[in-house]
Amino acid sequence: MEFKYKIRYDIKKDMWNWRDSLRYTFMGQNWIDNIDNDDDRKIAEQIVGLKKQPAEAILKPYLLAQKNDPNSKLSKFFKIAEDDFRNKFTDACLVLERITKRPMMSNSFTFYITTFPAMPFFYDTCEILMYDSTEGIWGMPIDGFLHEGLHYQFMRYWQFDESSPVSKLSADEFDYLKEALTVILDDELKPLISQPDNSYPSQVKFRNIIHDHWREHHDFDKLVDFGLEKLGDYVVRT
Repeated sequence: MEFKYKIRYDIKKDMWNWRDSLRYTFMGQNWIDNIDNDDDRKIAEQIVGLKKQPAEAILKPYLLAQKNDPNSKLSKFFKIAEDDFRNKFTDACLVLERITKRPMMSNSFTFYITTFPAMPFFYDTCEILMYDSTEGIWGMPIDGFLHEGLHYQFMRYWQFDESSPVSKLSADEFDYLKEALTVILDDELKPLISQPDNSYPSQVKFRNIIHDHWREHHDFDKLVDFGLEKLGDYVVRT
């Protein structure tokens, strides 16, 4: 199978991500705490609680300036992403197929760069937002794709399979298990990845037992069953 991708910047999607992500927490994570520079933090603090029009009146000129500046973090990330995907995207897809023992749920993905440190994805259209981190930390292009790609595989072959117990989980339970499973994107995948996946601090204990099971068995089907068995001891229901 030939795997295809597109990398884009869409200011409307970027502004939506800023506005939407600042409205809620996920897995105990307050997104504003992940902002890695003072200028972005000041903008975030200005738009918290604002409706779309006044928020975008602040965001749009700020983001356009970054888009048009060849030395901005956004511009630098675009080049990094293009290089990373050119060299590693096919291998990353093959790794996800090997890990899950299933074909990739799609052979075509679109990646939208975002300047906000949240990476939502859209299953039906195979679109993923990538945070423009340029510092060599987790979140670099292929690392982020593997994280979201594993979510896609888990949704396609477990959540949407009515014969799987995963399909019967509540939204909270499913999200908790889904996010914990990415712990298997670890040092064994270097140099394909830059850093192991570390996901959400609230899940450390659950992820540790998931990781131990994976390192012992390297069987994703068994790992899912194990995660389902232990989920009730760890999941935080809201």
